[in-house]
Amino acid sequence: MSDIRMVIGGLFLLYGVILIVAGLVGDVINLWTGLAMAVFGGAFVVWARIKRV
Repeated sequence: MSDIRMVIGGLFLLYGVILIVAGLVGDVINLWTGLAMAVFGGAFVVWARIKRV
């Protein structure tokens, strides 16, 4: 059974990685925003893996 936390965490991780790459190429704000989103998404994924429903 799929958990919504995995979906949310995965999307935040995906968008975070995209913004990190964009930040390395261009604006620094994209880098910081991408890092924050990746950390947030990673926390969601870890939370979903540790505490199963």
